[in-house]
Amino acid sequence: MFQEFDQIEQQIAEHQAKIEELQQQMAAAERKKQGVIAFDKALVNMAAEYEMDEEELYVARGEQIVEWLVGQLDSEEAPEFIRTLKARVARHLKREGESPRRGKGRVASSKPAEPKLETGHYRNPYTNATIEKKKRNPKQLNQWVAEHGLEKVQSWKI
Repeated sequence: MFQEFDQIEQQIAEHQAKIEELQQQMAAAERKKQGVIAFDKALVNMAAEYEMDEEELYVARGEQIVEWLVGQLDSEEAPEFIRTLKARVARHLKREGESPRRGKGRVASSKPAEPKLETGHYRNPYTNATIEKKKRNPKQLNQWVAEHGLEKVQSWKI
């Protein structure tokens, strides 16, 4: 019976030590929070004093911000907003038709490039149909190229 009592007292002491440790961690976190608030207020005051807006501050520190963000990209302990930022950038690049992979340039478009034809009028000798090419190839002209070949269609220029 006394042994149980001793074990319970020991557990209470361990829990109290853990509570004290957590209270110290909480106090340190609160101090950091107050530091961030004070830093933000000082930054706003300095920006007002030197007639700068928030965007100018970010631009001035842009390189350092980018370097820090890039350093965080592969970190296992990266803040949640880094993962959110990665996902948003990937979605944006996908919409723009680019790949978010590193070391690669723009990904080639899945659409084949139009054949290079000079601007002007083209007449199909088989149908006598005439098409004017201005900036981009009209659909019919692309069909002629696919059907008869680029060199042949180039020779149809009038």
